[in-house]
Amino acid sequence: MILKILITVIFAGAAVQKFNGKVAPDWDRWGYSRRFMYATGVVELVALALFWRPGLELVGAAAMAVVLLGALATLIRYREAAPHIAMTATTLLVVIAQLYFSTNA
Repeated sequence: MILKILITVIFAGAAVQKFNGKVAPDWDRWGYSRRFMYATGVVELVALALFWRPGLELVGAAAMAVVLLGALATLIRYREAAPHIAMTATTLLVVIAQLYFSTNA
């Protein structure tokens, strides 16, 4: 349950940053549109909702993993700072760990 709450805090925080425009300069620098930024925020929130829905946790986690893989690809492609890449990679590992523990419990 602790991992699930941690994932929720991270994804909810990431979505809020997209909706309030705090990360817009980064998205502009990477060449992504504002619409794509907002769409990503929506996907993050939908993934979270699915993640907490009994029987759909796997679908939600898979959606989160796709978002995180896209984020990692962007961060690596644009040679972002190592801590930013590490945080994203760690979040992906936490999502995978949560899936492992929830399916093997």
